[in-house]
Amino acid sequence: MASAVSTAILPAWVCAHPDAILAAGFEAGQIAPPSNPSLGSGGTKGSITRQVHVAGLGSGTQSYYLYVPANYSSARAWPLLLALHGVAPYPGNTYAAMIRDDWSSIASAGGFIVAAPVAHEQVDVNGSPGVTWLVPPTSGPNDYDDFAAIRADLESAYNIERTRIYGWGFSAGAHVMHDLGVNTYSSAFNASTMAAYGVSAGDLAGLACLGLTDTQCNQALGALPRKIPLDIHIGTSDPNYSYAQSDHTRFVTQGWNNGHTIYYTTFGGGHEYSVSQLGEIWHNLCPNAVVP
Repeated sequence: MASAVSTAILPAWVCAHPDAILAAGFEAGQIAPPSNPSLGSGGTKGSITRQVHVAGLGSGTQSYYLYVPANYSSARAWPLLLALHGVAPYPGNTYAAMIRDDWSSIASAGGFIVAAPVAHEQVDVNGSPGVTWLVPPTSGPNDYDDFAAIRADLESAYNIERTRIYGWGFSAGAHVMHDLGVNTYSSAFNASTMAAYGVSAGDLAGLACLGLTDTQCNQALGALPRKIPLDIHIGTSDPNYSYAQSDHTRFVTQGWNNGHTIYYTTFGGGHEYSVSQLGEIWHNLCPNAVVP
């Protein structure tokens, strides 16, 4: 993982007017934001399903659920959000599609593309078959390989802004998103490649710092190449509430800045999220880009 990376704070017009190609016509003195377009072409718009192929993972063909706003044009590079579901009834396709659909109105207004993969680790969910994320370290392919294949597929089929790749997860998906942001198992999604990420109803102890002491978890955060911006949303009656509180304190202690590199929001509720909260999360993630 590259170490010489930093966070760029984008001009306000980038999020306020996501359909703008250049800063011309806005406030005098503004400069164009950093850009590293993938220049892909040929992808279709709307709520669709695409497939990638990771040998040895599931059937060898993996479906993912994609939303591309109706006004998408390859004339400009578009941000990408990877959205991860929680533990789901087998095979998880319906849950992934729901996550995609929940984000679609936010993506349409915010001018970004949403990709929602399907988890592959089969588990028991209250006596019924279910799935969660198959994560490293493993002896074979895992869902992080699927994420990398999805990114490569999208960069080929669409014009993706590689300085503005974001992530969000709910519950088990939030645990995974913390793992991507803190650890180095994925070359496609990590603190050097993601502009920012969000977690709803998740915590570091669920995966990223699983089995680590407090000191070791702090060291993992301190070793990151940058203070990757993140958003934490947690319900006050969520079983993970106390863990999320501790995570917020941990990040701040390690140098994250409230309202700048970390956003912490509590709400009266349980293990859940809402579409309105997704809008809040995007508002906090959007102004960030990652640059060499």
